[in-house]
Amino acid sequence: MTAESASARRPWLVLAGCFLVSTGFNAYLFAPASIISLFVEAFGIDKPTAGLSISVVFLGWVVFQLPSGLLMDRYDNRMLVYAGSVVFVAAALAGPFAPTYPTFLATRFVGGATAVFLWTANANIVAQSFPRARRALGTSLFVTSAPAGVTLAQAAGPSLQAVVGWRGVVAVYAVVTVVGLVPFTWALDAPVQNESALSLSGFAAALRDRRVLAIAASSFCAYSLFVFFNSWMPTYAAEAVGVDIGTAGALAAIVPAMGLLARPGGGWLSDRIGGRRRPVIVAAFVLVVPALVAAAVATSVAWLAVALLLAGVGSQLGTGVFYVYVEEVSPAGSGGTSLAVLMTLSIGGSLAAPVVAGWLVDVASWSAAFGFGGVLAVAGVAAVATLSEA
Repeated sequence: MTAESASARRPWLVLAGCFLVSTGFNAYLFAPASIISLFVEAFGIDKPTAGLSISVVFLGWVVFQLPSGLLMDRYDNRMLVYAGSVVFVAAALAGPFAPTYPTFLATRFVGGATAVFLWTANANIVAQSFPRARRALGTSLFVTSAPAGVTLAQAAGPSLQAVVGWRGVVAVYAVVTVVGLVPFTWALDAPVQNESALSLSGFAAALRDRRVLAIAASSFCAYSLFVFFNSWMPTYAAEAVGVDIGTAGALAAIVPAMGLLARPGGGWLSDRIGGRRRPVIVAAFVLVVPALVAAAVATSVAWLAVALLLAGVGSQLGTGVFYVYVEEVSPAGSGGTSLAVLMTLSIGGSLAAPVVAGWLVDVASWSAAFGFGGVLAVAGVAAVATLSEA
């Protein structure tokens, strides 16, 4: 293989390694979801308490996300991924041996904290590895590792449980992350870091940069919409359309499944229109509006399926583009910090949306919940409406 062909293939090898590392983490994150009843039995807890096994991972992630931005802008991102992988594997292996549920949750919190490197630092590495003309496509392909990991956990969990038990399921997905380190190490033979370490004053400036905060706010709205559809559509399908639980789950699965096409599709589209980011983000939110209307008036399975297909595309078309856009407008030497700001608000949206929507359904109606989704879509567009391209 010539040096030129090796150079051309390198970004794709980096992407493959980062993708697998992240897929393993995301599968670990949702590992309890498909076998939640076994946690209830094993620890003698109720279902809401068992749900903490997933929420606590997000908590660990969001608590450590902003500080990680400074580390990403000061040190070699490869070393951060290696360190995060070691801690992640240790936390995943410790989980099955936890004697009590609080101890088990503690291992999950630690595992969640490593997302700041296994996800955010890897996103930065992928973005830096691709040339600008393909950067949005590469990053958008990387962020499909999230739905890929969720799908793996949901589909393989019950079968794996029959072989390794529920405790084994908690740990087994770490193998995917370890496998991903092989191409990661092979392809990355040079440091991935800023030419000069970001100062504390530069870090503070990046945290309050208007353009970074605007893009992060728009991402907050997009993630809120994605989680709103994922968390409440099974219940809505059962109550409003009158389908059985199995059909409701199958309908709701349309939303994350669309991410496998929409996420890389948004990046490809952005690169195809001259590296412009804002039009793709706006188009994504525009697609969500008819999805909300269609879902609100759906009276049949077919109609709701079409609405959720649109929702799945619209809520994820801009996902990878946000990552590229925020780095491109960030102050010099603060790309990692800007990504950390983006992820902090994005996760905040993921945590807040199900609660707000559930409260609206409880005290008002489903129409109010869909109206909330419409407000999010409008706010997502407004946040980036006055921004220029990088």
